[in-house]
Amino acid sequence: MFQLPRAAALSLAIAAFVFLAGVSEVHGQKSTDKLTDKAKKTQDALKSKVSVEFSDTILKEAVVELKEQVKGVFIQLDTKGGVSQNGKLSYTGKDVTLAEALDGMFQKNGLGYVIISNKKDAYDGAILVKQGKERGTVISTR
Repeated sequence: MFQLPRAAALSLAIAAFVFLAGVSEVHGQKSTDKLTDKAKKTQDALKSKVSVEFSDTILKEAVVELKEQVKGVFIQLDTKGGVSQNGKLSYTGKDVTLAEALDGMFQKNGLGYVIISNKKDAYDGAILVKQGKERGTVISTR
């Protein structure tokens, strides 16, 4: 039977531990205790109440309206990933949370949003609007 040298076995065990520790961060998701301060503030901002009425409104204008109602929130559009600033959407919501408004705005357009949580990222704490169905997922890498 083949046996690994002690140093190789130790290295393999450490690598396995590091890998398994990272498995809990599936697709960049993190538990709330590992969020940056800015990401935590953004999660709190998603609970803020907004009232909007968009009818064939350009996405970038809708984002401006949301940012005016929820001070301090930063919303970035993933234009490199296929999100059109000039795409139009329709949605009406009165006294709904920002998260509910984003869900309603994006569900018909194939868009989703994630929260960036990475102190080394210039957009730490930002809501990134992107293609897909993700809603409020926290990511540490883009």
